[in-house]
Amino acid sequence: MGYLEEYEWMLLNEIVYKISFIYTFEDMEKEILLWMNNLIPYDGALITKVKVKNEQLLSNGGVSLGGIISRNIDEKTISTWERETLESDTMRWMIASGRNEAVIDKGGFSEAKWEERPIYASFYRPNQFYYSIGMVFTFKEEPVGMLKLYRKRTSGDFNDRDVFVLNQLQKHFAYRFSYETKKGDTRFFYARGYQEEICKRHNLTEREGEIFEQVIQGYSNAQIAERENVSIHTIKKHLQNIYIKMGVKNRVQLLQGLPLSTDKIDYDKL
Repeated sequence: MGYLEEYEWMLLNEIVYKISFIYTFEDMEKEILLWMNNLIPYDGALITKVKVKNEQLLSNGGVSLGGIISRNIDEKTISTWERETLESDTMRWMIASGRNEAVIDKGGFSEAKWEERPIYASFYRPNQFYYSIGMVFTFKEEPVGMLKLYRKRTSGDFNDRDVFVLNQLQKHFAYRFSYETKKGDTRFFYARGYQEEICKRHNLTEREGEIFEQVIQGYSNAQIAERENVSIHTIKKHLQNIYIKMGVKNRVQLLQGLPLSTDKIDYDKL
């Protein structure tokens, strides 16, 4: 690829390594922002988890941000950035669309229109930023994290080469952030990512696969029956078929048989 020199590919590989192997998540984020500046020079940066709170992604409250780590940004403006980001129609659309490509902001806006936007007055101007590039990390079309890089006007805008660099990192960020975002819900995370493989392996029907996923999410038989608008007897019958096909006797054994660690997951199949 003509975009990067050999030493830049080495920097990129180093960042990939750090994403995967720095144990503490916050330490990883800080280190990534530090190294990223060597590959894509910036004047300020933010990285954060993104968590879907409900299915109404395009409504206020449908998405939350958490554990925001920043560099060279006035801490007093962070909460403003978070609020304006979540209220921005453009950002909510990016998150809801599952788009996983880097995007240079301000595209299509004239300077006058750009400077009229609320986030420019409340965040960009106080930090002396003018340009930005960002990416929402998605895993299985679900948003799990976000990275934003900023530049002052005197530093010049981001370009296609910078987009290319971030796009090389998307999948690596997505894997790491998906794991961290789903902590405390590990069975659901792994079963969800691995569900198609499990259903195929045990010859579960489409209907059984739907019931299986709801079991993994922790719904009781009564709750599943209510969600599916069928009798609890019907759900129990589906579960008995699932147990037989998976070679288990009950729900507990089903859960215990799910892959719960990364060494049991073949990510290339996801």
